[in-house]
Amino acid sequence: MNHGHQTNGPQTIGHNHPETFDEVIARGFPHGHLDSLRKANESRVRGVTAPKFTRAATAPVVTRKDANGTFTPVEQTAYKNAVVQLVEEGKYQELVGHHMDMSHNMHGSMGEVGLYRFLGWHRRYLVEFERELQRVDKILRPAATEKLGIPYWRWQDPFPAWLNGFLPSPDPSNGSSPPPRKNAAPPDKANATDIDIILNQFAIQDTGLAGENDYTKFTYGLEGWGLRPDGSSLPAHNHGHAWVGGIMNNTSVSPTDPVFWLHHAEVDRLWQIWRQTHPTPGPLLTGADRIMDPWSESYDGLLDISVLGYAYDSMTI
Repeated sequence: MNHGHQTNGPQTIGHNHPETFDEVIARGFPHGHLDSLRKANESRVRGVTAPKFTRAATAPVVTRKDANGTFTPVEQTAYKNAVVQLVEEGKYQELVGHHMDMSHNMHGSMGEVGLYRFLGWHRRYLVEFERELQRVDKILRPAATEKLGIPYWRWQDPFPAWLNGFLPSPDPSNGSSPPPRKNAAPPDKANATDIDIILNQFAIQDTGLAGENDYTKFTYGLEGWGLRPDGSSLPAHNHGHAWVGGIMNNTSVSPTDPVFWLHHAEVDRLWQIWRQTHPTPGPLLTGADRIMDPWSESYDGLLDISVLGYAYDSMTI
């Protein structure tokens, strides 16, 4: 079976990477290609890393809110206006470009290192977007008294209606308008029972990876490789991308859809909930693999979200 991964060349870790999350789900975790993926990771070029995120000690912590609940209509409009402004500046497309560069090795479909980097890399990615979101929101709403944060989308809830039809950034592959969203199965997106399994029954996941620990099992389920207790596929991150469909189903350019950030804020929130009772162990990353390139932060520098400048208004399922 062709899992579509090249084994040589420093820039080719993402070559023949599955184009869609439907493909990712159908192929499953690439157990049969781990040796070649390790070699590809060892030869990848990481490039020059950006300076570390800095935040004044007196700066307020932004509260990330429920997209279908506590995120107010005023904030919904502000979010959309800020995204449009970023698109007009070209900054939004630049942010999408970070995700298009699969040499960063940030998904489990790229092997075990990608699995271990998935949560830390996307946390730093969200911080970068949130910082740009706040920069333009301050220009657009100079009198606002509260910083704008990325809302999170609880997967068991409906698609946030206020984002219906909102796709202001062009498809990077051809410059045209992105295809419409599907917002429907297949596959199913996670329900409340699935999320409970991800958080509280992670120990049932059999990753097949050497040295697996609790972090391995939890991330395996959260990214979308796990199984329910009955042996059926456990819907999670990967399934949410495919359920939304359209450009969100594209593994490379999915951030073109503004719901990407809400989807990944929920990934990040669930990780933060899990870490409250499982602060250790962490991922089996060593050396340069612990650095979340293209940024210079290590995995270890991304664990305290208050230092990163945000909090969640709810830490329950």
